[in-house]
Amino acid sequence: MGTLGIVAGGLLLAASDVARASPESDLGRQVYGANCAICHGEQGDGRGDAAHHFRTAPRDFTAGRYKIRSTASGQLPTNEDLRRSIVRGLPGTGMVPQDHLSEAEVDAVIAFIKNFSPRFAGSLAPEPLVIPAAPPSTPAAIAHGRQVYEKGECHECHGREGRGDGPSAKDLKVKPSDLARRPLKSGPTTRDLFRTFITGLDGTAMPSYHLILEDAELWDLAYYVESIGNSPEMTEDERAGWHVVRMHQRRQR
Repeated sequence: MGTLGIVAGGLLLAASDVARASPESDLGRQVYGANCAICHGEQGDGRGDAAHHFRTAPRDFTAGRYKIRSTASGQLPTNEDLRRSIVRGLPGTGMVPQDHLSEAEVDAVIAFIKNFSPRFAGSLAPEPLVIPAAPPSTPAAIAHGRQVYEKGECHECHGREGRGDGPSAKDLKVKPSDLARRPLKSGPTTRDLFRTFITGLDGTAMPSYHLILEDAELWDLAYYVESIGNSPEMTEDERAGWHVVRMHQRRQR
């Protein structure tokens, strides 16, 4: 999803007509102005004052397209999907956790952000895909997951060792994830991996494997990808995200 927001004080949203006038929209506007506009822009177009700090541009909310979802490929995210990205952040990106926000503030800023794209106004509330119960993780499951990695041709983009250096990677605008890096953008658990396999990542070459590979195969694939993880590494965008946070904190002293 790219960066969803980084703390920055003193910014007020100029597009006052983006959300309807109400106590919730007023709160959402205030939260967005203080926490998101610095990267995502006052118009939600990803062109905030700090956007130039990042190798990967902040999310353009006006497009209404999101990578990290629990819904089917091409569908909008649920409110809970947006909440997860806001509160937990997106590891490996400039979207650092916004866990200082209250529940009411998160609800309000979600409603405000959704008004940037007409896709939300014209769509019914999306339903998440069902994630079945996980089978046990065993050495045999992990070994089979390696076979599924080949069957699904994951190596074409992610490379034989999952480092994002497959033969097709050089031709992709959005580079494949380094699957050995931890934590992964979608989240720290095997369930998060499974969710990504069935939803895909809209706007990238990562397809949905829902109804293409069996659920049991996808769980084994998730266990395999989990097994190749190594020590956490902070990316340039993460460092830039925290740098913007520190600048904000110094200005508030």
